[in-house]
Amino acid sequence: MKKNIIIALVFSISFSNDFIPENYKTINYTQVFFKWPQINNASNYKLIINDNNNIFTSSENSIIAEDFNFGENYTWQVCGYDEFENLIQCYDTLEFSINNLPSNYPSDINLLSINEQEINEGITMLDFESLHFSAALNMYGEPIWFADKNQFTNGWISVTEILDSGNIIGFGQGKGYEFTLDSDVVFETSSSFGVHHSIHKTDNDTYFFIDAESQELPCPLDCYNPLDSTIEWKGDRFIEVDSNNNILWDWNTFENLSMNEFNPMWTETSTSYFDWTHSNSVYFNVENNIVYASIRNLSRISAINYSTQEIIWNLGNPDFMDSVYFDNYFNFSHQHSAQIFNGNILFFDNGRGNNPEVSRCMEISINENENPELEWEFILPDSLLTLSRGECDRLENGNTLITAGRTGNILEVNNDEIVWQISVQTESLSPLIDNQSVSIYRSQRINNLHPNEFSFEITNLSGEFQNYTIENNQQILDVNIFNKGWAPQEYIYELSNNDTVLFNESITILNNSTGNVLININDFFENEYILRIYPQNNIDKMQLLSFYRNFILGDINSDNLINILDIVGLINHILYDNYYIPEADINQDNVINIIDVVQLINYILNN
Repeated sequence: MKKNIIIALVFSISFSNDFIPENYKTINYTQVFFKWPQINNASNYKLIINDNNNIFTSSENSIIAEDFNFGENYTWQVCGYDEFENLIQCYDTLEFSINNLPSNYPSDINLLSINEQEINEGITMLDFESLHFSAALNMYGEPIWFADKNQFTNGWISVTEILDSGNIIGFGQGKGYEFTLDSDVVFETSSSFGVHHSIHKTDNDTYFFIDAESQELPCPLDCYNPLDSTIEWKGDRFIEVDSNNNILWDWNTFENLSMNEFNPMWTETSTSYFDWTHSNSVYFNVENNIVYASIRNLSRISAINYSTQEIIWNLGNPDFMDSVYFDNYFNFSHQHSAQIFNGNILFFDNGRGNNPEVSRCMEISINENENPELEWEFILPDSLLTLSRGECDRLENGNTLITAGRTGNILEVNNDEIVWQISVQTESLSPLIDNQSVSIYRSQRINNLHPNEFSFEITNLSGEFQNYTIENNQQILDVNIFNKGWAPQEYIYELSNNDTVLFNESITILNNSTGNVLININDFFENEYILRIYPQNNIDKMQLLSFYRNFILGDINSDNLINILDIVGLINHILYDNYYIPEADINQDNVINIIDVVQLINYILNN
C-alpha cells in the first residue's frame, strides 16, 4: 500500500491584537470594541458577557458593544456558529475591567431638553475645563469615556478634537498632545513652547497651535500705571511643527501687527502685564492655503496666506485696526473658536463689552472683493451669557452644537430653536453655595468613540486559530476587511515572507462597510506567509496573520499523488526554474538538486 509523505506544518498565527480588549485590560470607557480571530465556516458569532448575562451577535469577527458600567469587571467569550446555528468552536474566556469615574467627576449633569426627532444622534466629547479633564457623554448626559488626566503634565487635559485615526488632540498647562482613547500619549509638544487655547492636527499630519510670546515694550497711553515706561506685552505665535517638533511655520503677532492696534479695555485693567492679543484658536485650511486665527482681545479674526505670511483680511472691530478691510464686522466682541464650514467663518461671539452684552453663534460668508455677509446667527438666552470660552460646531444634519463656556451648558440648535441641552454642575467647595457650573471650553459631537476600528477574515483559509493553513495549489487569497468605524479609511494590505514584502496595495473602504481584496499568490512559492493590514493613518492599529502552505512532500505537480510525473517535474524544475519550492526539497536541506531527485525515485520505488 502506497504511503504519501504529508507534512503537517504547524501554523503559528502571529495575530497582532489577537483579542481586543486584551486579557485583563483596564479601560476608561463603556463603548467597547471587541475583536477576535476568525473561526472558519462560522456564519455568525456570539459575544457572551459575564456567562450569558448579556449576548451580542455579529456576522463578522468584531463588534462595538455598549451596556457596560464604570467600576465593574467583566468576562467575555466568543463562540462561532454555522448557518444552521450548530456550534463550531468557543474561544477561552477573557477578562477586562472598567475604571471608576474620577473622584471629581461632576455631581450634577442634567438633561434639560431633547427633541429626539430633531437631534443629531451620537455622543458629545467635551472638556470639563475647570476640573482639568475631558470626557464623553451620551445624549442623556451619561458618561461614556474619560481621559486619564494623570497621563498629562500637571494632571490637565482639554480635548480639542478626535481624529479619523481614532486618536485625540488636546492641550493642557503649556503642552499640546495627540493621544489614544486609553490616554497613551503618542505626540507631545516640546517644553520650549507654551501651548495655550488651541491645537489641531492638519491634513498634512502636522500640528498647528498657539504659543505664548511676551516682550517688554513701552506702556500704551491708557496703561493702568502710566508712570511705568515699559510693561510686559503678552502676544502670540501661531506655530506649525512636525511629529519631531521641528518648526515648519511661525507667525508672530509682534512682527506682523502694529503696536498701535490694541484694545484700550485691556490697557486700563493691566497692572503687571498687558494682555494684548489673547488668541484662542488657529486653523490651517490645507485646501485654500489659508491660516485662520481668532485674536480675542482685538475682537478680530484674521486670514493669513500660508505661503507669504501676509494678512489677506482682518474681520473685526475697526477701532483696533490700522487698516480696515470691510465696512461691516457685525459688532462681535471677544469671540472664540473660529472655524471654516463650507467656506464660511463659524464662531462663538461672547459679546464682552457690548451694550447689551449678548452671546451668540455667528456664520459669516466672505467672498473675494465683496463685503462679508451674515448668513446665520443664534442668540443665546440671557441666562447663557458667557464672557469667555465657547464654541459653535456645525453637525452632519445641519444643526449646530453650541458650548456656552462658563455657564456649564451645551446645546444643540436647528435654525431657530433649541433641540437638546445639558447643564453640568458640581459640588461647590464653599458650604454657602449648593452647586457651581463647570466651565466647558470645547465640545464635539461624534457617532461613537471608534472612528477607526476594523477586523478582517480570509474566506478560503483552512484550519483554526493557531493552526491555519492554505492549500498547496491555492492561487488566490480572498480577504474581507470590515471597517467598523464611522470614518472612511484607507487600508494598507501587504503579503510578506518574514522580512521580504511580496505584495503591497491599498483599498479605501467607506465607514461601516466591507471591502474585498483578492491577492494573487500563484507567483509566490514561499512556505510561510504573513498578511498585514492597517489603516494608513494609524499603523499602531496593525493586525497581522501568519500562515503556511499545506503541501505533500514530493507532489511537484500538486495532484495529490506522488509518481513518475513528479520525477519529471522535479528534473524540469531543477533544469529550467531553479527556485525554492518546499515540496521539492525532499531531503529538507533547503537546497533543491540531484540528491532530491534520487531520494524521490527511491521513495516511489519503495512505496
